[in-house]
Amino acid sequence: MSNQFATPILINQGQDATLLERIPLSGNATAHYDEKWLQALLYAHPHTLPINEIDQSCLNLVPICREMNTPAGPIDVLYITPEGKIIILEAKLWRNPEARRKVIGQILDYAKELGSWSYEDLQREVSRALRTQEGQPRNLFEIVACKYPELSEASFIDSISRNLKRGEFLLLIVGDGIREGVAAIAEFLENHGTLHFTFGLVEMAIFKVNSEGLLIQPRVIAQTMIVKRTVITLEAEGLVSKDASEVEEEASAELSETQKFYQEFWTEFIAQLTFDDPGQPLPNVTKQGNIFLSMPTKGNAWITIYFSQKNREVGVYLKILKGSLGEMLYSRLMNDREAIDKELGIPVTWSSKTDDRFIIVRKTFPDLKSSKYREPIKAWLAESLNLFVNVFRVRLERIMAEI
Repeated sequence: MSNQFATPILINQGQDATLLERIPLSGNATAHYDEKWLQALLYAHPHTLPINEIDQSCLNLVPICREMNTPAGPIDVLYITPEGKIIILEAKLWRNPEARRKVIGQILDYAKELGSWSYEDLQREVSRALRTQEGQPRNLFEIVACKYPELSEASFIDSISRNLKRGEFLLLIVGDGIREGVAAIAEFLENHGTLHFTFGLVEMAIFKVNSEGLLIQPRVIAQTMIVKRTVITLEAEGLVSKDASEVEEEASAELSETQKFYQEFWTEFIAQLTFDDPGQPLPNVTKQGNIFLSMPTKGNAWITIYFSQKNREVGVYLKILKGSLGEMLYSRLMNDREAIDKELGIPVTWSSKTDDRFIIVRKTFPDLKSSKYREPIKAWLAESLNLFVNVFRVRLERIMAEI
Protein backbone atom coordinates (compact mmCIF):
# COMPACT_ATOMS: atom_id res chain seq x y z
CA MET A 1 0.00 0.00 0.00
CA SER A 2 1.27 3.48 -0.86
CA ASN A 3 2.43 5.63 2.01
CA GLN A 4 1.93 8.86 0.07
CA PHE A 5 -0.62 11.63 0.44
CA ALA A 6 -3.48 11.53 -2.03
CA THR A 7 -3.99 14.81 -3.86
CA PRO A 8 -6.96 16.73 -2.41
CA ILE A 9 -9.71 17.71 -4.83
CA LEU A 10 -11.55 21.01 -4.43
CA ILE A 11 -15.12 21.17 -5.68
CA ASN A 12 -16.81 24.57 -5.71
CA GLN A 13 -20.54 24.67 -6.29
CA GLY A 14 -21.28 25.01 -9.97
CA GLN A 15 -17.64 24.58 -10.99
CA ASP A 16 -15.42 21.76 -12.14
CA ALA A 17 -13.33 19.75 -9.69
CA THR A 18 -9.79 21.07 -9.22
CA LEU A 19 -6.75 19.08 -8.16
CA LEU A 20 -4.88 21.13 -5.58
CA GLU A 21 -1.21 21.83 -6.18
CA ARG A 22 1.14 20.66 -3.46
CA ILE A 23 3.72 23.20 -2.34
CA PRO A 24 7.22 21.66 -2.28
CA LEU A 25 8.87 22.50 1.03
CA SER A 26 12.38 22.06 -0.26
CA GLY A 27 13.33 25.61 -1.02
CA ASN A 28 14.06 24.59 -4.62
CA ALA A 29 10.91 25.77 -6.35
CA THR A 30 10.74 28.95 -4.30
CA ALA A 31 12.86 30.21 -1.43
CA HIS A 32 9.70 31.38 0.34
CA TYR A 33 8.53 27.90 1.38
CA ASP A 34 11.51 26.74 3.43
CA GLU A 35 12.15 25.54 6.98
CA LYS A 36 11.84 29.06 8.41
CA TRP A 37 8.47 29.47 6.72
CA LEU A 38 7.26 26.13 8.11
CA GLN A 39 8.56 27.06 11.56
CA ALA A 40 6.65 30.36 11.50
CA LEU A 41 3.48 28.59 10.33
CA LEU A 42 3.61 26.02 13.14
CA TYR A 43 4.34 28.72 15.72
CA ALA A 44 1.38 30.84 14.61
CA HIS A 45 -1.00 27.90 14.17
CA PRO A 46 -0.26 25.14 16.71
CA HIS A 47 -3.69 23.59 16.09
CA THR A 48 -2.39 22.35 12.72
CA LEU A 49 -0.39 19.74 14.64
CA PRO A 50 -2.17 16.38 15.17
CA ILE A 51 -1.36 16.31 18.89
CA ASN A 52 -4.47 14.28 19.74
CA GLU A 53 -2.98 11.38 17.76
CA ILE A 54 0.36 11.55 19.59
CA ASP A 55 -0.19 12.58 23.22
CA GLN A 56 -3.62 13.66 24.46
CA SER A 57 -2.13 15.10 27.64
CA CYS A 58 -0.58 17.88 25.52
CA LEU A 59 -3.63 19.07 23.58
CA ASN A 60 -3.70 22.72 24.61
CA LEU A 61 -0.47 24.06 23.10
CA VAL A 62 0.48 27.66 23.80
CA PRO A 63 3.29 28.98 21.55
CA ILE A 64 6.01 30.48 23.73
CA CYS A 65 8.91 31.44 21.47
CA ARG A 66 11.02 30.51 18.47
CA GLU A 67 14.77 29.93 18.25
CA MET A 68 15.31 29.56 21.99
CA ASN A 69 18.99 29.06 22.70
CA THR A 70 20.35 26.00 24.48
CA PRO A 71 23.96 24.74 24.75
CA ALA A 72 22.99 22.16 22.10
CA GLY A 73 21.68 24.81 19.70
CA PRO A 74 18.46 26.82 19.19
CA ILE A 75 15.08 25.08 19.55
CA ASP A 76 12.87 25.90 16.56
CA VAL A 77 9.58 26.25 18.47
CA LEU A 78 8.78 25.88 22.17
CA TYR A 79 5.22 25.29 23.35
CA ILE A 80 3.88 24.95 26.89
CA THR A 81 0.46 23.67 28.00
CA PRO A 82 -1.47 25.02 30.99
CA GLU A 83 -0.72 21.71 32.71
CA GLY A 84 2.99 22.50 32.48
CA LYS A 85 3.76 20.07 29.66
CA ILE A 86 6.79 21.08 27.58
CA ILE A 87 6.79 20.55 23.81
CA ILE A 88 9.91 20.91 21.67
CA LEU A 89 9.41 21.14 17.90
CA GLU A 90 11.93 20.93 15.10
CA ALA A 91 10.80 21.92 11.60
CA LYS A 92 12.98 20.03 9.13
CA LEU A 93 12.95 19.14 5.45
CA TRP A 94 14.55 15.71 5.34
CA ARG A 95 16.34 14.84 2.14
CA ASN A 96 18.43 11.81 3.09
CA PRO A 97 18.83 9.20 5.87
CA GLU A 98 21.87 10.98 7.29
CA ALA A 99 19.83 14.15 7.77
CA ARG A 100 17.13 12.14 9.54
CA ARG A 101 19.53 10.64 12.03
CA LYS A 102 21.10 14.03 12.61
CA VAL A 103 17.84 15.83 13.37
CA ILE A 104 16.66 13.08 15.75
CA GLY A 105 19.96 13.27 17.59
CA GLN A 106 19.62 17.05 17.66
CA ILE A 107 16.17 17.12 19.27
CA LEU A 108 17.29 14.53 21.83
CA ASP A 109 20.25 16.79 22.68
CA TYR A 110 17.84 19.69 23.23
CA ALA A 111 15.76 17.53 25.57
CA LYS A 112 18.85 16.43 27.50
CA GLU A 113 19.89 20.05 27.99
CA LEU A 114 16.45 21.11 29.20
CA GLY A 115 16.47 18.14 31.57
CA SER A 116 19.20 19.89 33.57
CA TRP A 117 17.41 23.26 33.68
CA SER A 118 15.38 24.89 36.44
CA TYR A 119 12.27 26.99 35.88
CA GLU A 120 14.43 30.09 36.24
CA ASP A 121 16.76 28.83 33.49
CA LEU A 122 13.81 28.32 31.17
CA GLN A 123 12.36 31.75 31.96
CA ARG A 124 15.72 33.39 31.28
CA GLU A 125 16.11 31.83 27.83
CA VAL A 126 12.48 32.49 26.91
CA SER A 127 12.97 36.15 27.84
CA ARG A 128 16.14 36.34 25.74
CA ALA A 129 14.43 34.78 22.74
CA LEU A 130 11.39 37.07 22.98
CA ARG A 131 13.54 40.17 23.43
CA THR A 132 15.25 39.30 20.14
CA GLN A 133 12.01 38.43 18.32
CA GLU A 134 9.50 40.89 19.79
CA GLY A 135 11.66 43.61 21.30
CA GLN A 136 10.81 42.85 24.92
CA PRO A 137 10.87 39.88 27.29
CA ARG A 138 7.67 38.32 28.65
CA ASN A 139 6.87 36.29 31.72
CA LEU A 140 6.37 32.61 30.86
CA PHE A 141 3.41 32.20 33.20
CA GLU A 142 1.72 35.34 31.88
CA ILE A 143 1.98 34.10 28.29
CA VAL A 144 0.02 30.96 29.18
CA ALA A 145 -2.32 32.70 31.65
CA CYS A 146 -3.45 35.08 28.90
CA LYS A 147 -5.23 32.11 27.33
CA TYR A 148 -6.06 30.34 30.61
CA PRO A 149 -6.94 33.08 33.13
CA GLU A 150 -7.87 30.62 35.90
CA LEU A 151 -4.36 29.14 35.86
CA SER A 152 -2.58 28.96 39.23
CA GLU A 153 0.92 30.40 39.01
CA ALA A 154 2.28 28.23 41.83
CA SER A 155 0.89 25.03 40.29
CA PHE A 156 2.11 26.02 36.84
CA ILE A 157 5.66 26.69 38.03
CA ASP A 158 5.71 23.48 40.06
CA SER A 159 4.54 21.43 37.06
CA ILE A 160 7.14 22.97 34.74
CA SER A 161 9.89 22.42 37.32
CA ARG A 162 8.89 18.80 37.83
CA ASN A 163 8.77 18.06 34.10
CA LEU A 164 12.17 19.66 33.59
CA LYS A 165 13.62 17.63 36.46
CA ARG A 166 12.16 14.39 35.10
CA GLY A 167 13.11 15.15 31.52
CA GLU A 168 9.45 14.70 30.56
CA PHE A 169 8.85 16.29 27.16
CA LEU A 170 6.92 15.83 23.95
CA LEU A 171 9.42 15.92 21.09
CA LEU A 172 8.03 16.69 17.64
CA ILE A 173 9.82 16.63 14.31
CA VAL A 174 7.67 18.11 11.57
CA GLY A 175 8.65 18.26 7.93
CA ASP A 176 8.08 17.25 4.35
CA GLY A 177 9.37 14.32 2.32
CA ILE A 178 9.46 11.91 5.26
CA ARG A 179 9.23 8.38 3.92
CA GLU A 180 11.08 5.27 4.97
CA GLY A 181 13.20 4.44 7.99
CA VAL A 182 10.52 4.53 10.68
CA ALA A 183 11.62 1.24 12.28
CA ALA A 184 15.19 2.47 12.50
CA ILE A 185 13.97 5.66 14.15
CA ALA A 186 12.12 3.71 16.86
CA GLU A 187 15.19 1.58 17.53
CA PHE A 188 17.36 4.68 17.75
CA LEU A 189 15.01 6.25 20.29
CA GLU A 190 14.87 3.14 22.46
CA ASN A 191 18.63 3.45 22.90
CA HIS A 192 18.17 6.89 24.47
CA GLY A 193 16.12 5.99 27.53
CA THR A 194 17.70 8.57 29.81
CA LEU A 195 14.71 10.88 29.41
CA HIS A 196 10.98 10.48 29.99
CA PHE A 197 9.74 11.66 26.62
CA THR A 198 7.09 11.03 24.00
CA PHE A 199 8.18 11.37 20.38
CA GLY A 200 6.17 12.21 17.28
CA LEU A 201 7.24 12.40 13.66
CA VAL A 202 4.80 14.36 11.51
CA GLU A 203 4.77 14.89 7.77
CA MET A 204 3.11 18.13 6.75
CA ALA A 205 1.71 18.31 3.22
CA ILE A 206 0.66 21.81 2.16
CA PHE A 207 -1.46 22.58 -0.88
CA LYS A 208 -2.41 25.82 -2.61
CA VAL A 209 -6.09 26.75 -2.52
CA ASN A 210 -6.90 29.45 -5.06
CA SER A 211 -4.37 32.29 -5.06
CA GLU A 212 -3.83 32.88 -1.34
CA GLY A 213 -5.32 30.04 0.70
CA LEU A 214 -3.55 26.96 2.02
CA LEU A 215 -4.79 23.47 2.80
CA ILE A 216 -2.67 21.77 5.45
CA GLN A 217 -2.72 17.98 5.66
CA PRO A 218 -0.71 16.63 8.63
CA ARG A 219 0.02 12.94 9.04
CA VAL A 220 1.66 11.10 11.94
CA ILE A 221 4.45 8.98 10.45
CA ALA A 222 5.87 7.59 13.69
CA GLN A 223 5.34 7.94 17.38
CA THR A 224 6.52 6.37 20.60
CA MET A 225 4.86 6.09 23.94
CA ILE A 226 6.78 7.54 26.88
CA VAL A 227 10.30 6.16 26.86
CA LYS A 228 10.99 4.99 30.39
CA ARG A 229 13.57 6.97 32.25
CA THR A 230 15.97 5.07 34.48
CA VAL A 231 17.37 6.93 37.46
CA ILE A 232 20.70 5.80 38.92
CA THR A 233 21.49 6.71 42.52
CA LEU A 234 24.69 6.03 44.43
CA GLU A 235 24.13 4.43 47.82
CA ALA A 236 26.47 2.84 50.34
CA GLU A 237 26.06 -0.63 48.82
CA GLY A 238 26.65 0.61 45.28
CA LEU A 239 24.50 1.66 42.33
CA VAL A 240 20.73 1.33 42.63
CA SER A 241 18.46 1.60 39.58
CA LYS A 242 14.88 2.85 39.87
CA ASP A 243 12.13 3.51 37.36
CA ALA A 244 11.02 7.11 36.99
CA SER A 245 7.61 6.16 38.40
CA GLU A 246 9.26 5.18 41.69
CA VAL A 247 11.12 8.48 41.80
CA GLU A 248 7.90 10.37 41.14
CA GLU A 249 6.18 8.60 44.02
CA GLU A 250 9.04 9.56 46.32
CA ALA A 251 8.82 13.15 45.11
CA SER A 252 5.07 13.34 45.74
CA ALA A 253 5.81 14.32 49.34
CA GLU A 254 7.09 17.62 47.94
CA LEU A 255 3.63 18.62 46.68
CA SER A 256 2.09 21.69 48.27
CA GLU A 257 -1.13 21.40 50.24
CA THR A 258 -3.00 23.06 47.37
CA GLN A 259 -1.60 20.60 44.84
CA LYS A 260 -2.54 17.69 47.10
CA PHE A 261 -6.07 19.05 47.41
CA TYR A 262 -6.54 19.32 43.66
CA GLN A 263 -4.94 15.96 42.92
CA GLU A 264 -7.18 14.22 45.46
CA PHE A 265 -10.28 16.11 44.35
CA TRP A 266 -9.83 15.43 40.64
CA THR A 267 -8.95 11.78 41.30
CA GLU A 268 -12.21 11.32 43.22
CA PHE A 269 -14.20 13.38 40.75
CA ILE A 270 -13.02 11.53 37.64
CA ALA A 271 -13.44 8.12 39.31
CA GLN A 272 -17.12 8.93 39.91
CA LEU A 273 -17.68 10.73 36.60
CA THR A 274 -19.99 9.24 33.98
CA PHE A 275 -21.27 10.70 30.73
CA ASP A 276 -24.49 10.05 28.86
CA ASP A 277 -22.35 10.11 25.71
CA PRO A 278 -20.28 6.88 25.74
CA GLY A 279 -17.87 8.28 23.14
CA GLN A 280 -16.63 11.11 25.36
CA PRO A 281 -13.13 10.42 26.79
CA LEU A 282 -12.57 11.19 30.46
CA PRO A 283 -10.25 14.06 31.45
CA ASN A 284 -6.85 13.54 33.06
CA VAL A 285 -6.07 14.19 36.72
CA THR A 286 -3.98 17.31 37.35
CA LYS A 287 -2.48 18.91 40.44
CA GLN A 288 -3.92 22.33 39.64
CA GLY A 289 -7.28 24.02 39.73
CA ASN A 290 -8.52 22.94 36.32
CA ILE A 291 -8.88 19.91 34.09
CA PHE A 292 -9.69 19.72 30.39
CA LEU A 293 -12.02 17.68 28.23
CA SER A 294 -11.28 17.21 24.53
CA MET A 295 -13.86 18.06 21.89
CA PRO A 296 -13.98 16.80 18.26
CA THR A 297 -12.66 20.06 16.78
CA LYS A 298 -9.02 19.26 15.96
CA GLY A 299 -7.79 21.26 18.94
CA ASN A 300 -9.89 24.38 18.22
CA ALA A 301 -12.24 23.95 21.19
CA TRP A 302 -12.35 22.12 24.51
CA ILE A 303 -14.20 22.11 27.81
CA THR A 304 -12.47 23.31 30.97
CA ILE A 305 -13.60 22.51 34.53
CA TYR A 306 -12.07 24.94 37.00
CA PHE A 307 -11.74 26.25 40.55
CA SER A 308 -11.34 29.96 41.27
CA GLN A 309 -10.34 30.24 44.92
CA LYS A 310 -10.22 34.03 44.69
CA ASN A 311 -13.85 34.25 43.59
CA ARG A 312 -14.93 31.20 45.63
CA GLU A 313 -16.45 29.74 42.49
CA VAL A 314 -16.25 26.66 40.34
CA GLY A 315 -17.29 26.49 36.73
CA VAL A 316 -17.42 24.76 33.40
CA TYR A 317 -16.78 26.46 30.09
CA LEU A 318 -16.40 25.68 26.43
CA LYS A 319 -13.44 27.57 24.98
CA ILE A 320 -13.14 28.19 21.25
CA LEU A 321 -9.85 29.50 19.87
CA LYS A 322 -9.52 32.51 17.62
CA GLY A 323 -9.02 32.05 13.90
CA SER A 324 -11.32 31.43 10.95
CA LEU A 325 -12.37 27.95 12.09
CA GLY A 326 -12.94 29.09 15.67
CA GLU A 327 -15.01 32.05 14.51
CA MET A 328 -17.09 29.77 12.32
CA LEU A 329 -17.66 27.31 15.18
CA TYR A 330 -18.72 30.07 17.56
CA SER A 331 -20.96 31.68 14.94
CA ARG A 332 -22.72 28.39 14.24
CA LEU A 333 -23.29 27.83 17.95
CA MET A 334 -24.53 31.41 18.37
CA ASN A 335 -27.10 30.79 15.65
CA ASP A 336 -28.40 27.95 17.80
CA ARG A 337 -28.09 29.83 21.09
CA GLU A 338 -31.76 29.77 22.04
CA ALA A 339 -31.93 25.98 21.75
CA ILE A 340 -28.56 25.56 23.51
CA ASP A 341 -29.57 27.72 26.49
CA LYS A 342 -32.84 25.81 26.75
CA GLU A 343 -31.10 22.41 26.67
CA LEU A 344 -28.55 23.45 29.29
CA GLY A 345 -31.30 24.75 31.56
CA ILE A 346 -28.89 26.72 33.76
CA PRO A 347 -27.67 30.35 33.55
CA VAL A 348 -25.07 30.58 30.79
CA THR A 349 -22.72 33.43 29.85
CA TRP A 350 -21.57 33.79 26.23
CA SER A 351 -18.41 35.87 25.88
CA SER A 352 -16.59 37.05 22.76
CA LYS A 353 -14.83 40.08 24.26
CA THR A 354 -11.38 38.51 23.94
CA ASP A 355 -9.74 36.88 20.93
CA ASP A 356 -11.03 33.52 22.17
CA ARG A 357 -14.69 32.68 22.72
CA PHE A 358 -16.20 31.30 25.94
CA ILE A 359 -19.52 29.74 26.89
CA ILE A 360 -19.48 29.41 30.67
CA VAL A 361 -21.53 28.40 33.73
CA ARG A 362 -20.46 29.21 37.30
CA LYS A 363 -21.50 28.54 40.88
CA THR A 364 -20.16 29.98 44.12
CA PHE A 365 -19.63 28.12 47.39
CA PRO A 366 -18.66 29.61 50.79
CA ASP A 367 -15.45 27.55 51.06
CA LEU A 368 -14.13 25.54 48.11
CA LYS A 369 -11.73 23.48 50.24
CA SER A 370 -14.13 22.65 53.04
CA SER A 371 -15.15 18.99 53.33
CA LYS A 372 -18.68 20.28 53.97
CA TYR A 373 -18.97 21.40 50.33
CA ARG A 374 -16.84 18.74 48.65
CA GLU A 375 -19.71 16.49 47.58
CA PRO A 376 -22.02 19.36 46.50
CA ILE A 377 -19.19 20.79 44.37
CA LYS A 378 -18.51 17.42 42.75
CA ALA A 379 -22.21 16.87 42.09
CA TRP A 380 -22.70 20.29 40.51
CA LEU A 381 -19.58 20.01 38.35
CA ALA A 382 -20.48 16.49 37.20
CA GLU A 383 -24.02 17.52 36.25
CA SER A 384 -22.87 20.68 34.46
CA LEU A 385 -20.08 18.86 32.63
CA ASN A 386 -22.43 16.13 31.44
CA LEU A 387 -24.82 18.81 30.16
CA PHE A 388 -22.00 20.53 28.26
CA VAL A 389 -20.93 17.25 26.66
CA ASN A 390 -24.52 16.42 25.67
CA VAL A 391 -25.19 19.86 24.24
CA PHE A 392 -21.89 20.74 22.55
CA ARG A 393 -20.17 17.51 21.52
CA VAL A 394 -22.81 16.40 19.01
CA ARG A 395 -23.16 19.93 17.60
CA LEU A 396 -19.41 20.34 17.14
CA GLU A 397 -19.15 16.89 15.51
CA ARG A 398 -21.92 17.84 13.10
CA ILE A 399 -20.32 21.18 12.23
CA MET A 400 -16.89 19.61 11.68
CA ALA A 401 -18.41 16.91 9.47
CA GLU A 402 -19.96 19.59 7.26
CA ILE A 403 -16.68 21.44 6.69
